[in-house]
Amino acid sequence: MALNRITPYITLFFSFLILSCSSDSDSSGTNTTDPTLANKQALGASARDFLSAEEFTSMNVEIAYVDGFRPSDATLSNLRAFFSERLNKPDGITFTETVVSASKVGSLNRDEYTKIEEDNRTVFNVGDELGVWVFFTNENSESDEGNSRILGTAYRNTSCIIFGETLRDFSSGFTGPSLTQLETVTTEHEFGHLFGLVNLGTPMVRDHEDETADDDGEETPNKHCDQENCLMYFQTVADATSTTMNGLPTFGEFCLEDLRANGGK
Repeated sequence: MALNRITPYITLFFSFLILSCSSDSDSSGTNTTDPTLANKQALGASARDFLSAEEFTSMNVEIAYVDGFRPSDATLSNLRAFFSERLNKPDGITFTETVVSASKVGSLNRDEYTKIEEDNRTVFNVGDELGVWVFFTNENSESDEGNSRILGTAYRNTSCIIFGETLRDFSSGFTGPSLTQLETVTTEHEFGHLFGLVNLGTPMVRDHEDETADDDGEETPNKHCDQENCLMYFQTVADATSTTMNGLPTFGEFCLEDLRANGGK
């Protein structure tokens, strides 16, 4: 699948070891009587809320999963360390686990996984606590095509989905990577987009947004970092599908500058 336009969600896909994403423009209106509205905004809208303690001094991350697809304890430990290292949340970070009924529709499209969130999400912004939804599904993405496989998608300001069946497909082979490696890298990459990277709600201190040539040969910004050693580089998660990855990737120099300038550590 070639990236030739900005489409309305961030998608992480694996295609011949090439990874790419696009930006989310979803917003659900201005009905302020809906207490969940604050968690139904465009991707990147809560970047500073994640990073700083100005509005939210704590965070509650709802780890939702289908039975049998719970992320490993090591993955959750990695996420805790990742959040503590980058986010200013002096009152702490809580994980709330929610078991979701297995989907029977097959591969999921955006409407379907958004509906799953709306039917099952229990954690929202409350007072000075930021609510987040991360769903580890038993399905793959309907947008998979040929050798292109989507691993995860950040699609609202505090929401992302991890396609657990696809991650298991990659880790099940004799030469496949560990499931914890795939879960950790994919989830942390998607949180990078929730944090507003790259140029997705968190302004760039220095220009480092990658550009990919489309079918017409025109270069299009793709909301990824152009530093190859960065967690937000477009191929980082594709590299995680290999057993040759040496340690877990982290944010590069330019992305760290952006996060710190927008209230993060």
